[in-house]
Amino acid sequence: MLQLENYLTENDFSIEPQFFRIHIKEDQDKLERLLEAKPHIRIHDQIDSQLDELIKSRYPKKKPEPDELNALKKQHIGNFSFLQYGVWVYYPWSETLVHLLDEAEFIEMRTNRNMYKITREERDILASKKIGVVGLSVGQSVSITMAMERGFGEIRLADFDLLELTNLNRIRTGVHNLGLPKVVIVAREIKEIDPFLKVTSFGDGLTEENMDSFFLDGGKLDVIIDECDGLDIKILLRHKAKALQVPVVMDASDKGTLDVERFDLEPDRPILHGLIDHLDHTKIKELKTNEEKIPYLLPMVGLETASARLKASMVEVGQSITTWPQLASAVTLGGALGADVSRRIILGQYTDSGRYWVDLEALIADKKQPENNDYTYIRYSAPELTLEVMKEAVRNLGELPEHLTVLSETQVNQLVTAAATAPSGGNNQPWKWLFDQGHLFLFHDEKQSASWIDFKNTASYISLGASIENLKIKAGSIGLSVKYYPFPNPEDTKLIAAFTFSESNGSSYCPELSSGLGLRLTNRKKGSQKVLPTELKQELKEIVNLNPEATLEIIDDNVSIAKIAHIVSAVERIRFLYPQGHYELFAQELKFPDAAGTPILEGLDIATLEISESDRTGLMVASNPEVITLLNKWGGGAAFEKISRGSVLSSSAIGMVTMPTYSNENFIKGGEALQRAWIKANLNGLAFQPLSGGLFIFDRLNQTGGEGMPQNMIDELHQLQDELREVFTVLNTRTPLFMFRLSYADAASTRSLKRPLEDILQFS
Repeated sequence: MLQLENYLTENDFSIEPQFFRIHIKEDQDKLERLLEAKPHIRIHDQIDSQLDELIKSRYPKKKPEPDELNALKKQHIGNFSFLQYGVWVYYPWSETLVHLLDEAEFIEMRTNRNMYKITREERDILASKKIGVVGLSVGQSVSITMAMERGFGEIRLADFDLLELTNLNRIRTGVHNLGLPKVVIVAREIKEIDPFLKVTSFGDGLTEENMDSFFLDGGKLDVIIDECDGLDIKILLRHKAKALQVPVVMDASDKGTLDVERFDLEPDRPILHGLIDHLDHTKIKELKTNEEKIPYLLPMVGLETASARLKASMVEVGQSITTWPQLASAVTLGGALGADVSRRIILGQYTDSGRYWVDLEALIADKKQPENNDYTYIRYSAPELTLEVMKEAVRNLGELPEHLTVLSETQVNQLVTAAATAPSGGNNQPWKWLFDQGHLFLFHDEKQSASWIDFKNTASYISLGASIENLKIKAGSIGLSVKYYPFPNPEDTKLIAAFTFSESNGSSYCPELSSGLGLRLTNRKKGSQKVLPTELKQELKEIVNLNPEATLEIIDDNVSIAKIAHIVSAVERIRFLYPQGHYELFAQELKFPDAAGTPILEGLDIATLEISESDRTGLMVASNPEVITLLNKWGGGAAFEKISRGSVLSSSAIGMVTMPTYSNENFIKGGEALQRAWIKANLNGLAFQPLSGGLFIFDRLNQTGGEGMPQNMIDELHQLQDELREVFTVLNTRTPLFMFRLSYADAASTRSLKRPLEDILQFS
């Protein structure tokens, strides 16, 4: 059997060729000894054709005939033979001996076809300059392109990495170089293009220890090109470049993004255009996780300007792929951009700083862009709920029960202010209140809540029920008893309830919950998994059961909680990936703060999600419809499950409020019961987070068959619903109303704000 050995020789990491000018006796002897020791050396002698080119270039106005050309060549080489003329260059890594024109004539011919894109004078200026390249993926393309143009006299290459098979999608080299240091591969290719260029390699990469040497040994760099992956080095090399007034060029290999920082002309310029000035660069080395690095990475990537494919790929990193993708075409373009800009910086032909894009897909595109038919949605809407509409609804009621106590304006304001602190889906606050002829009325403001996920208004009715419960508790605390009449006009379900009031005569409704009205909030922070006391679980169940039709089921074993985590996170992924759910999530529900810090009075402030910087970035990426379209095509999106899975797994318990039947009034009553449990939990130091999005989606699925959804999502939702019924067996006989998680956690960082009172309360 053939035996193969994998071994290294002394030539495996060599990057310097050997020169032999055999008209010098000493060099001739050395070459003869080399050939005797290595008779297998491949010899490549094309000196004759090189001399042809040289002579022709000197007679551009006419083309010498063959005889004349031969005579001119002999005249040119003088007393030398063709064998002696020029220089023999030996490449030990390939054991190849090449016969070349010597340096001056080689450079003359190598740059001949640059004229006059690059003049001789400019060529000579470039030949005196020193370029540093850090990172040799895109950096390889920049380095080779600059070498081909002869855009430097010396190049310093820094990279600690070895060539891997996956690098061959963008690094132009052969499989025979696998396992070799990238600095060796690039240095050799430069030397094979032009053996007279100086190449200095830093095989440990750029480090704090060798940074001074990289920038200064042999003369200060004229330009540094940053293509490294190390976050700390990216920042540190810029601080060094700024201190030494060296311009920095960086290509991002996406949409032709090129970054230029002219520290040579603007010594006070903030690094990375000031985008990370608010961050402490001295802590960079301490950063270990993506969550810690994200604030620094985002300005470098340019998240808002990144291509849809890169954004979608970012979501898949750590899921279906291991790292961000790069294409050879983008890397090659980056090489061209980096080389071109560096040359013009050196020659004084470009003096600006900034971030630029040469987006080929935008520049060379179909004149008529196709519509994204894979991302379609309905804009659910409802008309404005005006004062006249509300007054008309009240007039149509006829006689109302006589009010025993006429509320003052102050009392009305107190009651509605308390009612408005109730929770609502996506903080949409689907309520309006009218005080008319001594009565208080609650209306459903459908304009606030109209959506795909609020099927038949069930989510809104739960919120409106919670609002009613707040009003009842507040009324008791200010000496009032309250009675309400749900859906007093069955023909107009916008009118949710009419209220009458009387003096409480010393007794009040749920006085133990009064102090919790202002405390109640959603807390999505991860919990400690501390076990819930049995007595507290019982108290929560009893307070829900004040309405005997409402029940609270609580599960607290880790196996069941893990099943719930799977169900909730999978439904969340489906909502992200389904265009209708995605549109409503990002267009109506989630809110990112603006630069002015304007208060977010409607929708969910992203800060209330209590997610890591990495997950926050994921949401920003996921907001792009093109990203969702691509993820659906690829079968991706598993990363969206991460946002909720971890928090659910950290829970102490999962609760489920149910009602006996499916009816509008039961959803109102269930909302009241839910609010009591929520306040009770918060008063007992428990963090409370809704998990009911899946219940609302299951509701729509059951009643419409999943109309509009792709079959694979429908099938998965049915499976997830079956799994939920296995955990909460009560759902086989009762209607699920609301699911939530309970935990012991740190205090919430922030709470959702509410619309001002004047927006939700009107007096007739």
